Amino acid sequence: MKNLKLVIATLILTIGFTTSFAQKKKAEVKEVTYICSIDCHSCKNKIMKNIPYEKGVKSVVVDIPTKEVKVTYKSDKNNIENIEKAIEKLGFTAEVKKEKQE
Repeated sequence: MKNLKLVIATLILTIGFTTSFAQKKKAEVKEVTYICSIDCHSCKNKIMKNIPYEKGVKSVVVDIPTKEVKVTYKSDKNNIENIEKAIEKLGFTAEVKKEKQE
């Protein structure tokens, strides 16, 4: 009888945990491109040494000739405004690049 109660309790807990994990919303990975006031490799290095460590940031790509910084991040951990503030905190201007509509 004790073993039966133990088995039933284990099954209930297992089903409960499985259901709670299945219901968690998956984080959406988003990408945003900023136009920044970067001019040289030290600017790029400054961004690359700081922005990847912001919460939820998955990757950062800096393109000096076009002055673009492309950031891929998890939307449940961070947002466009916070990343923009982090770039500005480093001493650069940052503006979200508007995508061309066709």
